[in-house]
Amino acid sequence: MRIRLLTLTLAALALPSLAQAQTQAFDGQVSRDGVTLYYQDASGALAAPVRKRIIDTFYFAYLRERADFHPAAPAEVRIVIDPAYNGVAYVGDKDKASTITINPGWLRQHPDDIDLVTHEAMHIVQGYPSYGDKRVPGWLVEGIADYARDRYGMSNTAAGWALPERVGKGQTVESGYRVTGAFLKWAEGEHPGLVLALDKALRAGQYTPAVWQKHTGKALPALWTQYAKPRSDAPPPAPAPARRGKR
Repeated sequence: MRIRLLTLTLAALALPSLAQAQTQAFDGQVSRDGVTLYYQDASGALAAPVRKRIIDTFYFAYLRERADFHPAAPAEVRIVIDPAYNGVAYVGDKDKASTITINPGWLRQHPDDIDLVTHEAMHIVQGYPSYGDKRVPGWLVEGIADYARDRYGMSNTAAGWALPERVGKGQTVESGYRVTGAFLKWAEGEHPGLVLALDKALRAGQYTPAVWQKHTGKALPALWTQYAKPRSDAPPPAPAPARRGKR
């Protein structure tokens, strides 16, 4: 069954009426700068002010992520508010590869975590051919998405979200998400263009650990050690006991 779409003007989004501010079913579309967003909340799980924040955050992040990393990324994106989903948010694959599904319960409990949209929007930009195999390791995919959330996010500070400044015990470059994102931010600062090179290799299905060597002059383990050693929370090794002299 085809769902009727209500086309909204930007003015209507900027100044929601009293009726809009109430929670109600919503199915509409917005277009800005060549990108169309279809927003669906069939159960009316989120009120209009939250919807406006989601839409504004999406455009604030996605337009720049797309321009910087993959200008050919989808020009049509869908956001679905799904109370039946018990995670946080995700982007599907195949015919759902440009659809962001959000758990409204999460946003009700964490109303400032709006930049989860920024993370998921980056997954749409990534558009890698597979996920989780050697050519597209999941830890790197998620690390790049959190690197993007830090770089393009709109309200991370309000959410208390930040990339870590320290490396915790047991954490490695393959820990993914914020741990890997923080490492990528540092590595990009040391070797500008690295993250873009990684992204392009992943999208082409040509990623290998040699990409790190090519763009930094160091193998990944050595690069991680350089980053992690001064930021490690691990206690320093205990000094060796003093030797007693012979009598």
